[in-house]
Amino acid sequence: MKLQNSLRPRFQAVLASAWISKRSANRYVDDYVKRVKAESSQTKTSARQAVSFDPPIQVQVLRAVEPSAGYEPLDAINGGEDSLFHVRLKQNLVFGVSDGVGGWNESGVDPSIFSRSLTAYSAAAAENTFLLHDSDEADPKDIMRRAFAAMRCDNIPAYGSATELVLNLSLASGNLQAAQLGDSTFVILDPKQKARVVSAEQQHRFNMPYQLTIPPTGDGSEPLKPAAEGEEDSAQFFRPRPEIEQTRKQIEEDDFSDLSLVGFDTPNDARLEKHTLGHNDIVVAATDGLFDNVAVDEVERLADRFMLAISKINSIPGAKRP
Repeated sequence: MKLQNSLRPRFQAVLASAWISKRSANRYVDDYVKRVKAESSQTKTSARQAVSFDPPIQVQVLRAVEPSAGYEPLDAINGGEDSLFHVRLKQNLVFGVSDGVGGWNESGVDPSIFSRSLTAYSAAAAENTFLLHDSDEADPKDIMRRAFAAMRCDNIPAYGSATELVLNLSLASGNLQAAQLGDSTFVILDPKQKARVVSAEQQHRFNMPYQLTIPPTGDGSEPLKPAAEGEEDSAQFFRPRPEIEQTRKQIEEDDFSDLSLVGFDTPNDARLEKHTLGHNDIVVAATDGLFDNVAVDEVERLADRFMLAISKINSIPGAKRP
């Protein structure tokens, strides 16, 4: 983050998002294994060369200063069972990730549709948040609550479970609020790219994270099916229906008591944290797919490379700033 004139948002932020579809990842790994085996079959050890690993990850980098400065919100991505969103709300940047619970595949339910729909509903809930003043801060736990309640109210055939992490960065105060349900977590790095905050996973027990759930209703509504093998990558999900007074009241009154009675987690169980960011702090928010496989010290090194790349781009005369 960087200090700004007090007449505008006090801080500015660079937002970077990265993801890869499951199908693209599988294709790349299959090809990579073939290349490694071909290189290993070389008769002379001295002739062997390291096989580069460069998966087709999609990256989006935006400078989230003003909505008119080229910023475009995102409500879902084709990231396997993971999804993400980000929205600009007055002087706030609301963003988050969701991880569909893969165990639903065994029941013929595609969990990616649930997680993508959850981020799409969260993006809409954020955009529809009422703030009296531009500098007021959005409540990420309330955004999660209204998003999940709206999914239930719309009665969409998106069944399954997902974890969710919703964050709000105030560009007026530098405050970061995080509502966390499950094992999607975040790390705050200082200007030297050293972790100063590492959020803890929220689990009932090992490998059983807190999660939002909409079970199949048994009323004949068939869930959407994943694309068949060999088809192009699909990103099926639902966006919210337009709110009317009746549905708005139903969303506000939903306390999820029916879910709590049978032991399901709800947005009321989300843990809320608040931290104050400073100049050049970095927030890395991700599903457990990152933090289960990449140690925090490696995240620090990757962040250092990212900041170096941003610095080089900004130093090029006439370059389009991210």
